Amino acid sequence: MKHTLFSAALCTVSLACATGLRADAGATIHALLDQEKPFTMLSEADFRSLKVALPDGGKQVTELALKAPGGAFDPRDVAKLDPKSLGYKADWIVERFTRYNLPWDIGGLRLTSLDPGAKDKPWVVILNGGAANIYEFYIDLKNRPGWGQFLAQKLNVLIVSIPGNFKYGGWEKPIDQRDPAFLLDRDLNPDEVLVYNSVFTFEVIYQGLKQLIVKNTTGDLVIVGHSTGGELPGLAQRDPELTARLKGRFLGWGTGGPVRVKAVIAAKKAADPLYKAAPSLTGGGGEEGGARNWKKAGDFWLNDLARRTPQVYSRVYSRWLNPLYEPGMSVMDIATRWLQVEGRRRANFKQPLQDLEHSDNFAMKGEIEVAIEKALAKTGNPWGVNLEEVQKDLHSTSYAPATGYRTMVWCVGKLDGHWNALYPAQGGDVGIAAEYRLRNPKAKIRVIGWDLNVTHYAHVELPEQLAGAFIHVVDWMMKQDS
Repeated sequence: MKHTLFSAALCTVSLACATGLRADAGATIHALLDQEKPFTMLSEADFRSLKVALPDGGKQVTELALKAPGGAFDPRDVAKLDPKSLGYKADWIVERFTRYNLPWDIGGLRLTSLDPGAKDKPWVVILNGGAANIYEFYIDLKNRPGWGQFLAQKLNVLIVSIPGNFKYGGWEKPIDQRDPAFLLDRDLNPDEVLVYNSVFTFEVIYQGLKQLIVKNTTGDLVIVGHSTGGELPGLAQRDPELTARLKGRFLGWGTGGPVRVKAVIAAKKAADPLYKAAPSLTGGGGEEGGARNWKKAGDFWLNDLARRTPQVYSRVYSRWLNPLYEPGMSVMDIATRWLQVEGRRRANFKQPLQDLEHSDNFAMKGEIEVAIEKALAKTGNPWGVNLEEVQKDLHSTSYAPATGYRTMVWCVGKLDGHWNALYPAQGGDVGIAAEYRLRNPKAKIRVIGWDLNVTHYAHVELPEQLAGAFIHVVDWMMKQDS
């Protein structure tokens, strides 16, 4: 790639309001979303011009992170800071819930905006994918202000860490030796880890997510599931209590899934003798479920976590807008540095069940049940986990509703694996949106790409600009209600 592809555009900008959002870039986003097209793209110059001011420039949160080993600051300390200096009131919330007779914890960093207009807009609930947690949506890789801080200047934001992926103080053990923190007040013993990992279905995550949302937010909302977390908005669509607040809205950022629609697309391609996959700059991220030897680890393969490595991240995630990039670094160099910097506070692991339920592996349901049964037998099952309760939850992602939507927007980075920089019409999200159009013919369904070299992790590459874009996208979505 030429360096000119990621150099900043030099332009004169006019500021629309105190937050620093550029008026013409916002108008351009609205104009693009107004178009009934399979996809549209925002130019690099417009994207880079988007600015959002923080009252203290993010200084206080950065100081908290710099003082903590590995940047793993205690989110409860953010709540002690003066909201006026942040632009939002911060609260760290932990909800404990029970499923399969096991207790689970889910955490959320709630950022209640001080902007008076936020009360008239939906809560933006950001949910991490398989290996991340709240940190990467709140601060960048150099502990500078992150996506959530900028969003909270105009919108109420709830950043969620799925069960197991957050640990107070982070993990001291190397990535290949650490266990999930499904409970935040104590470590689990090996038998507990085996069983928790073996029954970690999307229904577990969804139950915790719903409890967190219902107990700690009010009014309209949108759920932004990043990467593997993209299955959760689909599951919420079947829930009357949440659909009343979602009001037919979907907002995606690097959103994977849902597997139900992906499986339909795969079947259509397989049945088409003329179909040929288009070349791509990025390829896959190495997490495709169908390519893995799931049972390589033996009887307890559901306990064999996918551990993040530089090799995995260099395939598609580590590119030249990463904050850690320095001239001369290869993508492997960036990935290696990334995992070094984020080696403590970021989980960097993923359970097999997450990938199995997020990919087209429905045929393995029986094998999953056998593996769970063996895990329960090995431990003696003192918790009274009922296999029948678990098995009926398996692959619930394959049954997420595909109807009932009114306004849907997918936002995608040019170098994201969900996009195709060479053949944008062949991008993954473009195809998924087309399926939703078939099922929701009256809905306004859009895909908008950022036409610069941001990846699946633009929220740590250019968080301020991404927040500015999302603020305008949410405004456009609200306009559609009228």
